[in-house]
Amino acid sequence: MSDTMGTQSVKSIDALRRGLDVMLAIQRSSAVTLQELHRQTGVSKATLLRILKTLQQAGWVERSEHDKRYVPASATGQSGPVAAWRTRLSALAAPARATLQRLVPWPIDLGVRDGTAMLILDTDRPRNGLAVNYRALGFRPPMLLSSLGRCYLSFCPEEERREILAALARSPNDFDRGARRPENIRRMVAHARDLGYVARDPTSTSLDSPDRFGAVSVPLRQEDRVVGCLSCAWLPAVKSEREIVSAHLADMQQAAQSIERKLAQAGFGPPPPTNA
Repeated sequence: MSDTMGTQSVKSIDALRRGLDVMLAIQRSSAVTLQELHRQTGVSKATLLRILKTLQQAGWVERSEHDKRYVPASATGQSGPVAAWRTRLSALAAPARATLQRLVPWPIDLGVRDGTAMLILDTDRPRNGLAVNYRALGFRPPMLLSSLGRCYLSFCPEEERREILAALARSPNDFDRGARRPENIRRMVAHARDLGYVARDPTSTSLDSPDRFGAVSVPLRQEDRVVGCLSCAWLPAVKSEREIVSAHLADMQQAAQSIERKLAQAGFGPPPPTNA
C-alpha cells in the first residue's frame, strides 16, 4: 500500500485539529481573550478552556495576568536547560527593566538569540497604540532587520558572528540576504560600536517595516559574550530616532549596566547548547 493510499484510509483526529485551529488563532492575533477565541474559532468556551490548559502545560501558550489574554509562549514548545536559562535571565533583568520602563513611555523588551533570529522574552508593555502591533510584528524579530538582531550581531564575538552569518547566507528568505554582503555587515558593526547602540534596518520593506515602528537596542554583555539586548520601540510619526536617543539612550545603557552587574553577582553563565 502506498503512503498516499494509507493516508487516505486513516481518519483525522478532530480534537487535534481543534487544538491546532486554536493555536493558529492565537498566533494570528498575537494576544487574544477567551471571548475573542470563541468568536474566531466557533469552539465552545468549555472546550477552549481545556485546549488552552493543554497548550499552557505543553509550553506553547501563556496567559497574561495583566489583561487576561492568551499569547504564544516566548520559548514556544521548549523546556529544559534553554528555557530555564531564559527564565532566569528574564527574572534577574526584571528589576532594572521595570525601572527603565517607568522612565520610558515606549515598549521596552529583552531579546535573546534564538538560532538565526532573536526571541523576545515577554514583559508587560505600556498601553499605547504601539503595544499590540509591535508584539505581533516583533515577537521573533529577524536578525538582520531588527534592532535586537543587529545589536546582537554587532557586539557578539567575531566567531559567533561568522557562524550566524554563514547560516543566514544559506537562508531562502529575502530578509536574510544581507548576510551575503560582508562589507555592509562590517560597516554596521563599526557604526554600532562607535555609537554604543543599533537601530533597525532603515531599508526594510517587510511587514515590520520602520514605517510602522522604529527601534533601537543596546547589548547586555558578560566579558566578551552577549547574553541579550534591550530594545525600545516607538512610532516614527511621533518621535524621531534622534529624539529617542537623546531622551532615552542613557537610561537604556544604565539599565543594561545594572543588569550586567546583577548577572555577574548571580554567577549567571552562558546559554546552554541548542539545536536551533
